[in-house]
Amino acid sequence: MKNKKDTQGVTKIKGNEIKQLEREIARLENDIKELALTIDTVEDEKLEVLNQLKRALADYQNLEANTQKRLNLLFLQSRKSLAEKLIPVVDDITMAIKAKEGVNFDAQSISWANGVIELLNKLEKSLEEIGLKKFVPEKGTNFDPSVHEALTVVESEKGGLIYDVIQPGYILDDVVIRPSRVVVTKSK
Repeated sequence: MKNKKDTQGVTKIKGNEIKQLEREIARLENDIKELALTIDTVEDEKLEVLNQLKRALADYQNLEANTQKRLNLLFLQSRKSLAEKLIPVVDDITMAIKAKEGVNFDAQSISWANGVIELLNKLEKSLEEIGLKKFVPEKGTNFDPSVHEALTVVESEKGGLIYDVIQPGYILDDVVIRPSRVVVTKSK
């Protein structure tokens, strides 16, 4: 038999159909609860994955920064090693040039000596390009053991001053590679 409408337009439902609808409602409510639990689980997993990604990103950024620091240090060490090997060569060429002042050269020998001087200038310029700076202290300035090395001492009215410079010092990126070798005054 078909449902009959009452006077107010509401369909009358049979008892079987009510039980069937109640079961369907209960099943749908259960499905909703299961879906809510699944959503909670997925949200928790999403947060966990997001936190893992954040940690991985932070680890990567730290690794990148550490790698850059290591590369910078390696670059500095390489330049320092090169400078330490070439400074004695510069010193030797400089001494050879100073020794020429006491020798009488003919025109050809003077040309050769001037070529050596030009080589020294090019070598010093190349060292400056890698960041090595020559440090020649002025005579009469205060002795500073962090940038000067006292080779000998002479007596004078006032002590602790640079009397003469034996060899220049060298600085690479604010690091003293070799201190200036100087003669220092000592009070009488």
